Amino acid sequence: MSQASSQSGSSSQGCGEGVSGGYEGQGSPVPYHVGPLAYEPAVLCRCNGKACRWISWSNAQLGRRYYRCKKSRTGVDYSFFVWADEECSEWFKELLRDLRDAVWELKRELRKKDGELDAKDMVLEAKEMEVEVKKKEVEDMVMELNAKQQEVQAKEQVVALLEARLKNKNKCIDMLAVLCMFLLLTMVVILCNGNKS
Repeated sequence: MSQASSQSGSSSQGCGEGVSGGYEGQGSPVPYHVGPLAYEPAVLCRCNGKACRWISWSNAQLGRRYYRCKKSRTGVDYSFFVWADEECSEWFKELLRDLRDAVWELKRELRKKDGELDAKDMVLEAKEMEVEVKKKEVEDMVMELNAKQQEVQAKEQVVALLEARLKNKNKCIDMLAVLCMFLLLTMVVILCNGNKS
């Protein structure tokens, strides 16, 4: 909403002469086509400055334009207030009221939908963060698994090396056993021959 629209809401409330009442403070239902100071001929306030021209959106003076001092919201109030238009007929006020209320209702629904969308975006962001955390956990587990696998492979290589050494030792032991048997038989033969002679 434009600055002029939002200013219109607060400046039209309590302006006097039936402008307040039923306004709801929701701002202008439509953007201004002419800015508050972009009109001619100029209407001067008691402070000698050009007065702002606003549109009343209250129930009492719906759609009626008025002039108010541009300093009225600053605490320096010259109590300047002049209607720019004649008062509308009741039928025209009712038509404007229905249109205004329809626009405000649509804007309320839009704000509600925006709020719901923001809430869903926050939930989605939380889920995405949760997924990222889980993904990191999985990556860490995969790295840990790879490290364990490498450790197992290294141990398997050590076991294979030890098995090879054990086979070599077993062969040596077998050869020593055969050699011992041969020496024992040789000694027995020598002793037998020594006894005969």
